Amino acid sequence: MPRPFASRPDSVPGLDLDSFKHQIADIITEFFTTKTGPVLDVLMGAVAGGKLFRPVLCVVGWHAAWGPRSDEAALRLGASLELFHAYLLIHDDVFDNADTRRGRPALHRHLESRHPGAGTALAIAAGDVLACWHQELVSTAPLSPGQNFRVGPALDRMRREVVQGQYRELLLTQQGPAEDLSQVLAIARAKSGNYSVTWPLVIGATAATTDSAPANALRHFGTPLGEAFQLRDDLLGVFGDQAVTGKPVGDDLREGKPTALLALAWRQADSVQRRTLRAHVGRSDASEAEIVECQQIITDLGVPGRVEAMINGRYEQAMDALDQAPVTAPARTTLRHLAAQLAYRDT
Repeated sequence: MPRPFASRPDSVPGLDLDSFKHQIADIITEFFTTKTGPVLDVLMGAVAGGKLFRPVLCVVGWHAAWGPRSDEAALRLGASLELFHAYLLIHDDVFDNADTRRGRPALHRHLESRHPGAGTALAIAAGDVLACWHQELVSTAPLSPGQNFRVGPALDRMRREVVQGQYRELLLTQQGPAEDLSQVLAIARAKSGNYSVTWPLVIGATAATTDSAPANALRHFGTPLGEAFQLRDDLLGVFGDQAVTGKPVGDDLREGKPTALLALAWRQADSVQRRTLRAHVGRSDASEAEIVECQQIITDLGVPGRVEAMINGRYEQAMDALDQAPVTAPARTTLRHLAAQLAYRDT
């Protein structure tokens, strides 16, 4: 079946995303040159290799809302989001007891090899430094008092929401198999979807103009797209290609993460399948053969197809919202292509 975005051609030129990425990367590099201390090389490595799509979405949100000609403020806000993202990844890898990130040892593993017995504590502290630097980049962005007044609450809500989402996910993981799909999706929105897609767009648009219409419209676009993004993440976490994703396939199963994929599987499995899933899911020492057995059960239940259909539906919902959004033509074209990349990515 062809992907839904294949039938939505655009004739209006989009925004120059490569230019945004280069400028954002330059801001981060320049920012690091102002820092010193033993944590610097560690954090530079933690930030390196990111796709920068959250910062880019922030700048696109600025342009979507007819922002001022100079987008320096949006670029700096976007750069700050990349530091916030890196901070979350460091802590997330600690919580998940992950071994790798982006094809390299996770930071707590790397630090443990250099400082035996202290890797986890050092990684948490390093993440906290990045959280502080994220705020420093925000506070040094060339924003007017009015822009700061508008952007501050949006940033506060984003940070509060994602950390609370992480807390709720950890609690749910401890409780065993999560079969409540609505609860799992709510956590996914808070922990990943909104901060990855919706909030960067809203923050950029909110900084650009006092008119709330573009930000509200981008929220309606970003929320279902963020859900599609996370649902894709669920599929990649169980069935992705490790050479592409940079993380061992099956880690979500070993961690027992409350994902939509697993919630649907738990709900549909018979007693024998449940017994097998319960024996292996949530076990950090599950073997490759046991993970393959779980993958086969999930496949036999038709769950990947159901999740794919959920992604398609949310993608279409986002596209319908974008069709009605009061945004600039170049931004609309760009958001169409970004939406396809986020919903149908392989990494």
